[in-house]
Amino acid sequence: MNQKLTRTARIYDNSQLSCYKDCPRKYYLRHKKDWRSEGTAIPLVFGLSWHAGQDVVWAYARKLGGQDELANMAMAKFLETWEEEGLPAEMSIEDAERYAPRTPMIAHEMYASYIKERWNMLMEAKLLAVEQPFAVPMPGMDGTWYVGRLDKVIDFKGQTLIIEHKTTTAYKKDGGFQSSYIEGWYTDSQIKGYQFGGGLYFNDLTQVWVDAALVHKKEHGHFRFVPVAHQMPIIEEWIKDTGDWIARVEADAARNYWPKNENSCMGKFGPCTFLDICRTTPDNAIPKEPPPGYMIEKWVPFDVLKLEKLTEGAD
Repeated sequence: MNQKLTRTARIYDNSQLSCYKDCPRKYYLRHKKDWRSEGTAIPLVFGLSWHAGQDVVWAYARKLGGQDELANMAMAKFLETWEEEGLPAEMSIEDAERYAPRTPMIAHEMYASYIKERWNMLMEAKLLAVEQPFAVPMPGMDGTWYVGRLDKVIDFKGQTLIIEHKTTTAYKKDGGFQSSYIEGWYTDSQIKGYQFGGGLYFNDLTQVWVDAALVHKKEHGHFRFVPVAHQMPIIEEWIKDTGDWIARVEADAARNYWPKNENSCMGKFGPCTFLDICRTTPDNAIPKEPPPGYMIEKWVPFDVLKLEKLTEGAD
C-alpha cells in the first residue's frame, strides 16, 4: 500500500460500478455526461434520511438513556435531511398517498419500534466509527482505488462489526421480509467490498451485518440483521472481479463507445431514468447538453464519501 490517495487518482465506488453493470450507456450518461433526471427519487431520499436518523440513534443512545427522546431526536435528523432533499415535512393527504409507504409519518413509527427492539444492543455496543470512509488500492492497477463509506463500526460482545443500514419494501406476511431480499445480501458486491475495505482499517473485523428495516404502510416493527462473513477466497475472487469490471469501464472509455443493455431498461424501482433518451437517440447523436427533464449533477466520490479524511496528515 505504497500508493497515495489523491483527488486526481482513478476512484471507483459501488454506485459507479453497479451503474455500469446495469448498463454501460447508463454509466456514460450518469458518470461521464454527469446527467441525472430532475425531480426526487423517493426511495433514495427516504434511505438517506433513515441513515441520517440512525447516526443519531447509534451515537446518542447511551448518552440520552430515554427511548422516546432518542426517537424524537432521530426523527428531527430524518426531517432535516428530508427537507434538504426538497421534500415537505408536512404532507397533504394526496402526497402521503403518493409517497406511501416512504413518508415521515411512517419513519417516526419505525424509529420508535427500532429503538425498542435494538435497545439492549444499543446499550451494550461500543461505537467505533460513524460514516467511516475507506479507500484501498486495486492490486495490479496503479493509481486506481476502490472506495466506500461504512455506516457504523461497532464492538459488540468482543466482535468488531460493520453495521450497514438498509431499507426495503420487500414485504411478505410470514417473516416480514421476502426471502430473496435477505438471501441477496450473501452475494452482494457492495457488502463484499465493505468487508474487504473495512478489514484493512479495522484489523479485528469479523462480519458485516446488514441492518434491514422494512418500510410498510401498516407494519412498522420489522427489522432484521443479516450477518455476512466471507472467507478469503471469496474476497480474493471479488477483488479479481472488481478489477475486471474497472478494466471494462476504462476499455469503453478508451474507445468512447458505451453499448446499451436493453435487459436492464426496467428495474425493480421502475424504468431506467434514461429510457426516454436511449429509445430515441443513438449513441453518436447524444447532445452535449442535457435534454428537458434532466440536469447536470456530477457524482464525485472523493467529496460525497468525504475521502479527504483519509488524506489528512499524509505526507
